[in-house]
Amino acid sequence: MSNQSITRTIGIAVDLGSTNIGVSCFDMNHKVEICSFSFSNPQHIYGADIISRIKRCIEDSCNLEKMKKCVLDSLKKELQERLGFDYRYIKTIVYTGNTTMMHIIRELEVDGLAYAPFKPVDLSYYSEETDGVTYHYLPGVSAFVGADILAGAYYLQLGNKNSYDLLIDLGTNGELLLINEEHGYATSTACGPVFDHVVTGAKYGSESMNVIAKCLKRGLIDSTGKLADSLFETSINIRPDMIIKQEHIRNFQLAKAAIYAGVQCLLEKSDIRVQDVDKVYISGGLGFYMDIEDVFTLNMLPIEWKNRIQICGNTSLEGAKQYMLADESERRHILRTYTSMYNRMISFELANLDTFNEVFIKSLEF
Repeated sequence: MSNQSITRTIGIAVDLGSTNIGVSCFDMNHKVEICSFSFSNPQHIYGADIISRIKRCIEDSCNLEKMKKCVLDSLKKELQERLGFDYRYIKTIVYTGNTTMMHIIRELEVDGLAYAPFKPVDLSYYSEETDGVTYHYLPGVSAFVGADILAGAYYLQLGNKNSYDLLIDLGTNGELLLINEEHGYATSTACGPVFDHVVTGAKYGSESMNVIAKCLKRGLIDSTGKLADSLFETSINIRPDMIIKQEHIRNFQLAKAAIYAGVQCLLEKSDIRVQDVDKVYISGGLGFYMDIEDVFTLNMLPIEWKNRIQICGNTSLEGAKQYMLADESERRHILRTYTSMYNRMISFELANLDTFNEVFIKSLEF
């Protein structure tokens, strides 16, 4: 066995998504990525969404430990399969994710995330060492705007100029961050795992969006979301294994309206006009495969942003990788920048705004 293999050091970056968990493995000696992959979050057996899982933890405190264990067991299995013998050289693991997932992985009580005023136990950066492995847990913003958003914002270098940029993370929740060098505003809108399950037979949420947009253009669906009269009692058969029913369209409208209304209310709260947003970054699992044209066909975002959108993949995981690969001095700088963003940020709940329901209803149409 060579000295090189004995002294090898591996670092792992993990994005704890509610639906999928993203992982990147690096040879830390040479700063080279060994592999990257994702797998379904095994916590789905406790509920398809965050709220369901929080309720299960409240009903039985033992479920918190079980949820943590099932994620760690699955992660260990996936890493062992891909790294083989090199699994023993893991020395660093960096976690990021939404606030609930970060609480679960640290086994912090989630009761405060269930009801207003929504008080997390701890949002700060935390690290610990166990059996020779150092674990880093990146900081978050609020109950519904997590470490995934801060990591993504740092990776994209947001908040460094006078004009505002908007980060929209489209996962199980739509997390929104509007920020410039002086101010920041953050919120989230619960669109749930709807996009991935809208159209029977669609592999990705973006595929569901694409087929609905095509049906809308062909007149098979009208602007209110109603199927054409000849199809109303049946369905639209895209192909034998892909079917769109009226209920699918209605569920999709609820999710896309939540995003549109969330954006509009964020702008209203921050007193920023649509045209004053310089760039719009879309991240998360849905955004990665999204066709920009479909976004505007389906009226998910303001048309004024048509030429300002950048699809940027899993920025949360990229931010975790950035921290993992940094030296101690760079890590201190990253954490200071996180603190700076946090200190200038106002986080608020859409449910507390009088105008949200009104805007939401208006946003249902295509």
